[in-house]
Amino acid sequence: MIRRAELIAAGTLVALTIAMPAHAVIALTGEVRAVDAQSVYVPRANISPVVIRYFVPEGTAVKKGDVVLRLDPGQSATKAKEAEVQIDQARAKADKEIADLEVKALQAELEQAKADAKLADAKVEAALPKALISGLDYDRYQGELARATEEAALKRGDAVTAREAVARRRSDAQLEVHKLEIDRDYAIWSASNAEVRAQRDGIVVHGFNAGWLGGRIDEGSSAMVGAEAGQVVSGGAMQVRAWVLEADRPGLRENQRVALDFDALPGQHGGGRIVRIAGAPEARGEWGRGRYFQVDIEMDAAAARQRLLPGMSVRVIPSADKETAR
Repeated sequence: MIRRAELIAAGTLVALTIAMPAHAVIALTGEVRAVDAQSVYVPRANISPVVIRYFVPEGTAVKKGDVVLRLDPGQSATKAKEAEVQIDQARAKADKEIADLEVKALQAELEQAKADAKLADAKVEAALPKALISGLDYDRYQGELARATEEAALKRGDAVTAREAVARRRSDAQLEVHKLEIDRDYAIWSASNAEVRAQRDGIVVHGFNAGWLGGRIDEGSSAMVGAEAGQVVSGGAMQVRAWVLEADRPGLRENQRVALDFDALPGQHGGGRIVRIAGAPEARGEWGRGRYFQVDIEMDAAAARQRLLPGMSVRVIPSADKETAR
């Protein structure tokens, strides 16, 4: 009885093996990309996702240094102007207070000079021999010397304190202004960091949102901080970037030949080979909940000579699935 069940199971397995194709067809979706293009990334911000306030329309020619993308800088621009005013106010206040302290220091030095002059006179009178003057005058001169010495020391201390007060207020003012300058510079940096400038002459190409956002990235779109919003393309070599579903990843390998069909060029085909497969899958919200591995494909010379533009969609079929790709 057991032998009969084993034979039936084996027969069923053979039948299923014959009915199944040798391999399933794998078709990848990709797009043409410029190899040396400048990637335009969404700038850093305090929140994510952020709203893109300005994005050069796709296909626009830009020059090096032109603003390509800008986020709302928020209060950074206003804070920079306010900090500049506060710096001017702090400097003016410090200058006034330092000037007052310098006047007091000059007055203290003047009092010190007067005290030193009195001390000099007292020393002269105190130096008179006791035998040449009366005992009363001698005692008075000695007492005046002691008083002048004490007063001179006191005035000298007042002058030193006044000069130290000037130096201390000047140092405090420098620290206060430096702190305000740091706040201003940070606000300026935050405002400038909210925009991306072209690093070369070229054509702007918009990208797509990855993850749960999905959709094409345009002016007014929401995008994750650090995401690639597009590229500035200035010609040069092209390649194809495709994505393979996580379940189909085992059917691909590096250096594997592929066939390329360009949607914008009906009837024109090309070939290439896989040069890189990402080590981890990523979500692509515009395609659903699946996760995809990124695949970079180097095109053959014949395919590269076609009238290709960045952003063109491409259908990629690995060589094991299409004879023309060998």
